[in-house]
Amino acid sequence: MLVVKLLFVVTVLLCQATAQVPAQRYELKKGVEVCMLAKFGLLLSIKYTKADNSTGSTPLMFRGGADVTGTCAEDGENVAVMEIKDNHDLGLKLTFTRENTHSHRIYYLSDFEVWYVYTESRFPDALPSLYNTRGSEKASDIQWFQAPEVNSYLCRAEQRKTLQENVDILLNDLQLQPFEVKRNDFSSPMECAMDSTPAPPVHTTLPPPTTT
Repeated sequence: MLVVKLLFVVTVLLCQATAQVPAQRYELKKGVEVCMLAKFGLLLSIKYTKADNSTGSTPLMFRGGADVTGTCAEDGENVAVMEIKDNHDLGLKLTFTRENTHSHRIYYLSDFEVWYVYTESRFPDALPSLYNTRGSEKASDIQWFQAPEVNSYLCRAEQRKTLQENVDILLNDLQLQPFEVKRNDFSSPMECAMDSTPAPPVHTTLPPPTTT
């Protein structure tokens, strides 16, 4: 158990140093068919009160083998929900909404909620009364990651967002398909603007020529 914890701590520290979390794929199935897909790397930074009344900040990430549940859109329904739970002490709830526009139907992430249980391993030196209690933060009535319903949403670039006051999130290598999943895989992607924007040119200043 100690080895597992040490490996997890090392992984978190490496992710902090590189600002990249390995992307994991999450599937929600109805029977044997995949009806909802998500793939991303996610690093959470959560503020909490420490025993000395100072403010701490802990990095959290989902480990492999997380449990995926939720509700797929059926019979023309326009809401789909995916819940991801890691060892009963860290969870994520993604709610997607589909609606009509003038030309086509689109979807977007409409609610993003994260919850966590205060444990000694995840929140070191926390205020003792916090341990074994549950905290949560939620962003509601948002329109993140918008795409046509026939496409997946793809954004390889890092995206940083804040949930209220205590939780910052860092997403990378994000791909989503909450509706119209075909053949158990992502449809052709609509890439985010950050991916399609070319990187600025790098200008190298050469040293002046020398004379002999």
